[in-house]
Amino acid sequence: MIPGEFLKRLKRLGVRLTPQRQEILQVLWERAQSGGQPVNAEEVMKCVRTRYPGISLDTVYRTLATFTREGIVNELQFKDQSRRYELVIQGEHHHHLVCLGCGYVREIAYCPEDIIERVRESYADFKIEEHSFTIYGYCAQCRED
Repeated sequence: MIPGEFLKRLKRLGVRLTPQRQEILQVLWERAQSGGQPVNAEEVMKCVRTRYPGISLDTVYRTLATFTREGIVNELQFKDQSRRYELVIQGEHHHHLVCLGCGYVREIAYCPEDIIERVRESYADFKIEEHSFTIYGYCAQCRED
């Protein structure tokens, strides 16, 4: 079940909570709880279609865009131009390792604050609102092939 904090926040922001939107949020919540990787829109649609067979990919993309704009979801754009989505859990902040071979995504559990601080010092006229840090390379399995 989706925690009430997400539903309350969306209602407070004036976002309509259709059953399909709630199901999209549920898919993202379950993925986050299981420690799964960020998902693309097609994967979300496949999961949602089990309960709402008529949902379109366009609806999933629009919903993900709305959730991203409202700060409920992070949209991650990778080097191959693919986009994946993950739920924003309050108090959690992480970055990613991405395998260029198989596309596996792994969380980096800490933030490179020293780099952010150096940017703040070097560019005092620039106010950082948020940041994202992604490291690309090859996982052990892809290196073996």
